[in-house]
Amino acid sequence: MNFQEKALEHIEFAKETLLQPPATPVAWKQLQDTLHLALEAVTLAAHHQPDKLVEKIVVPEIQDDSAPVVSLESTSADSGPSIAEALSEQRIASIQSTLSINDRVRFASDLFGGDVPKLLTVCTEIEAVNSFEAAVEHVERHATVELDWEDEDGAAFEFLQRLRRLFA
Repeated sequence: MNFQEKALEHIEFAKETLLQPPATPVAWKQLQDTLHLALEAVTLAAHHQPDKLVEKIVVPEIQDDSAPVVSLESTSADSGPSIAEALSEQRIASIQSTLSINDRVRFASDLFGGDVPKLLTVCTEIEAVNSFEAAVEHVERHATVELDWEDEDGAAFEFLQRLRRLFA
C-alpha cells in the first residue's frame, strides 16, 4: 500500500469517528491519533521517492492517554560531549553579539543597576582586555552589586560563562 492510500484510509476512519455520537474524550483522542497518522502519511507521500527503497515505517500506537516517554540519554558512554555542551564551550568573538534583548535587560538589572548602556560599555571594554582575569576584575569594578560568581542560577554566573567563552 502506498502512502497516499494509507493517508486516505486514515482520513476515512477519522470521518467515521466524527459521525459517531456522543463525542467523548476517548473518541476525540482516537480522532486526534488518526488525523496525526493521516498527516504523517500525507507528509511521507509528498516526500516519497519511488526509486529509493523504503523498508518499513513503524508508527507506535498510543495505548493510553498519557504522553509517550522519550529518553534523552546517550546510547554510549564514550560518545563525547553533546552538541549543546560543545556549543556552550565554543569561543565567541564578542559578548554583545551573544546578548538577546532579555539577556541585556537581565544582566543590566542584576549586575549594573538596570543601566543597559553601562552594560554595553563594559562589554566593549572587556572585549579589549588581554586576559580572562583582567576582564573579571573589570566587571567587578563596574558592577553596582556584589557579584556571586558561584550561584549557577544567577546572572553573574551566566555572564562569567560568556566571559570564559570570550577568552577560550
